[in-house]
Amino acid sequence: MLKKSLLGLLVAAAPIMAQNSAEINLNSNDIEIAGSYQTGYGFAYDGRSSRNYLHARYLYSGESATQGENLGEFGYLATGTVGSLTRLRLGIGIMASVADSYLAIPLGLTARYLVPVEWPVTLSASFYAAPDPLVFGDGNGYNGYRFGIESQIIPNASLYGGYRNIDLKYENGRKNFNDGWYVGVRFYF
Repeated sequence: MLKKSLLGLLVAAAPIMAQNSAEINLNSNDIEIAGSYQTGYGFAYDGRSSRNYLHARYLYSGESATQGENLGEFGYLATGTVGSLTRLRLGIGIMASVADSYLAIPLGLTARYLVPVEWPVTLSASFYAAPDPLVFGDGNGYNGYRFGIESQIIPNASLYGGYRNIDLKYENGRKNFNDGWYVGVRFYF
């Protein structure tokens, strides 16, 4: 089942991954694969550029009484720099998060900071939330956050690690879908 799900996601996300990036991360219980496609550049009123992304991710979190098993997320993220802080890029996003009998449309904020060192090192964080009006099916809320560090070891690949916590709130209680540290690799195309 897991192999079929992963293969199906890779085939479906091939157009996304072929344009910008593909990644895989894992820990002792979970595996996540994702793809991101940069839709192009936009320009703010003051001439600074912005970047817009479409992204898809699949998280297999194993089977347990308190955690879900499969979570798919598809979304849009608009990012840009803030004033003269060119090393800081903030983003605002929206996504669809789908699990068993659960659909949420969380809104989110992201931040990426390029650390001023000899090689590219980035600190990142994101937070997404959906109150009850943006959750359908058996759900009534969504909270998810992650933070991490990434080092681009060669021009077309980077290693990263971080922590993520995803809570799916159901009508009959809360499921902590994922809560833990992970490591991964990202490839750029």
